[in-house]
Amino acid sequence: MKAKHLIISVIVLAAVLIVPVGAKACWVSITATNGTDSSTVLYAGEIPGFDYTNDESQQISLGGIGFIEKLNLYGKADPEIGVEFGLRAGSSATTFIVNSGLETFAALTNPGAYASAGITLTDRLGASGAMITGLFAGGKTNQAIYNSATVFANLVSGFSIGSGTQTNHEEKGNEFSKIAINDTLTSIESNFYFTLSAKDSASGTSAFIVNPEPATICLLSLGALSLIRRKK
Repeated sequence: MKAKHLIISVIVLAAVLIVPVGAKACWVSITATNGTDSSTVLYAGEIPGFDYTNDESQQISLGGIGFIEKLNLYGKADPEIGVEFGLRAGSSATTFIVNSGLETFAALTNPGAYASAGITLTDRLGASGAMITGLFAGGKTNQAIYNSATVFANLVSGFSIGSGTQTNHEEKGNEFSKIAINDTLTSIESNFYFTLSAKDSASGTSAFIVNPEPATICLLSLGALSLIRRKK
């Protein structure tokens, strides 16, 4: 899809959200396209957190194609990456791409991991209905990726509502039931890609968490126990 115009804004703001030491998720980008025009906002450096959902005068315009109502990005040295956003389509159906940025870390071999995502769809025109169409494989709206190319999970199918608001959530694994990845990981990211019906809103959250393999945790624990015994 070729755009007649490309508007790119690079914004470096003082952080409301502090990205912890060891996390490399130092940017987030949002792109809006309507089939004719395209606009991208890139937040680089420390990532701001804001919520203008209920104040349209302070929403950030993506070239008039769409609007950012809220945005937050977080990364942790666990490692963990996640993004929270609120977006509103322009006067026609709008396609959004939300890239969380890349969190890099020292290589982890055969770690356990889990991912989750949620989408809230709101009909902003009143009983006219709203639709969100996922553009990742299987019609999903969210994708958790490691090593810049390998898909760990595609989550939350697109859906439609007749009026009001609806939230759909999906996860792969969880804190108590992690999925083993038989690979060596050095980076993770969590992205959204979907089309939203005209003038309606979608908000979303995601999380992609990776933990060292259980055997490593056990060895660390045994090492600590050994030190305690030596001190005694």
